[in-house]
Amino acid sequence: MERVKMPVITRIGRQKNNNERYNLYLDEKYAFSLDEAVLIKYQLSKGKVIEEFTLDEIVFDDEVRKAFNKAINFLSYRMRSEYEVKQKLLQNEYGEAVILEAIRKLYEYGFLNDESFTKALVETQKKNSKKGPTAIRQELKKKGIDKDLQEKVLGNYSEEEQVDIARTLAEKIINQNQDKTPRQIKQKVQDTLQRKGYNFSIITQ
Repeated sequence: MERVKMPVITRIGRQKNNNERYNLYLDEKYAFSLDEAVLIKYQLSKGKVIEEFTLDEIVFDDEVRKAFNKAINFLSYRMRSEYEVKQKLLQNEYGEAVILEAIRKLYEYGFLNDESFTKALVETQKKNSKKGPTAIRQELKKKGIDKDLQEKVLGNYSEEEQVDIARTLAEKIINQNQDKTPRQIKQKVQDTLQRKGYNFSIITQ
C-alpha cells in the first residue's frame, strides 16, 4: 500500500499589511494565512511535516482567532449581548462551530457577560430614557437576552424607583405644557408614561 505523502512547510512569510499574520507555503505552494498566536501554538516552522488532521485543526483554530478578533473590535465601541456578537459573526460568514468557540473564549476572558450587559442596559434605560419595566423588557428581548435573566435583573427595579422616575417625567411634561388644560395635561402624562413602559398602578400613583 502506497503511503500518502504529508505536506511539508517550505516557507513562512510575514504579511506586509498585517504584522500579526503569516502566509504559509506547503510544498512550495501558498496554502493559507494564519495568526501569529496559532503559528506559536502549533510550533510551525520551515521543514515541518504537517499531518492532515493537524492541518484541519490549524485552519479551525485560525478561523476562531479571526472571529474572536472581529468580536473584540465589535465590542470595543460599547458593551454588547452574546446574541448581538453572534449575529455580527454570522454576517461575516463564520461557521457555527467557529462562532461557538469564539463566544466561549470571549466569556473565558471576560469580554462577554450577558448579566453585566443586562444590568448596564437597564440602568441606562432608567437614567437616560426614563423607561419603565415593560419598555426595557422589549429592549432586552431585541438584544436576545434570556427571559429568566430579564426577570432577574428587572426584579431589582422597585416600585418606589419606578414612581420616582415616572414623577420626574410627569413634572417635565407639566412644565412643558402650561398652555394646555389640566385634562389635556393629564392625558399627555398618561400617554407618555404608558409609552415609556409603566403599568397602570404606577401611572395612577
